[in-house]
Amino acid sequence: MTRQARLAACLRILGISPKLETFPERKLLQKLVYLLQKSGVDLQFCYNWYLHGPYSPDLTRILYEMTESCSSSPTELNSLEVDRINRLKSFLGEDIRSPDTLELLVSIHYLRDRARALGASDEDVIEAIKKTKPYFTDEEIRQCWQRSTQFDSIQI
Repeated sequence: MTRQARLAACLRILGISPKLETFPERKLLQKLVYLLQKSGVDLQFCYNWYLHGPYSPDLTRILYEMTESCSSSPTELNSLEVDRINRLKSFLGEDIRSPDTLELLVSIHYLRDRARALGASDEDVIEAIKKTKPYFTDEEIRQCWQRSTQFDSIQI
């Protein structure tokens, strides 16, 4: 099964259609796929830090290919993957459709992962978030930090 087909199946389970017409739609898909992978669904996209947090140019390419192709043959994922996707969907709740909340949540998670590997502190991560994302309030950062640690506990 191709990566494109696996991705389409994941998005179908999440109830998300791969729309790329606006920046918020593209940002939402980038962040959801990051979380899918961190949930244990192997989609093989590499992420780097960019203006709005973790970003995968390869994912963008695949998403555009998906929207341009008309093929939508159903793809089956294994039961463990479906369970992981459903747990992610449940965890995100209404936030699954919020590009801004997902940007902050995923950015915090990504930087926390990197900080642990580098021996940086939580305070360093919070400072980096405030510096790179001044449009988020301290309360939004606090809430997404808490959600990020909760996300760690739902992973398999």
